[in-house]
Amino acid sequence: MSDPYHLLSVSTDADDSSVRAAYIAAIRACPPERDSHRFEQIRAAFEAIATERDRASHALFDTGVTTAGEVAEHLCAGWRPGRPGLQALRKALEIE
Repeated sequence: MSDPYHLLSVSTDADDSSVRAAYIAAIRACPPERDSHRFEQIRAAFEAIATERDRASHALFDTGVTTAGEVAEHLCAGWRPGRPGLQALRKALEIE
């Protein structure tokens, strides 16, 4: 599963109401009739981080491996012509 925070466009320190508001905005922008796959991704992301307890559990136990598609999607989000810089690649791969 891709990063639920990125999918819902919320920060990692967001509270319950912010996560819910982002979820509502995301499903309004992409209803299941338009793109059922994307809708299911949004729903799963919300379920993963809906409450403070869920967010703590996600932070402790999420061991998902980043796929090449997720890295490409993350890099394309802020795409500018030219080669990506080292900082952009490190951020995409979450390397400190």
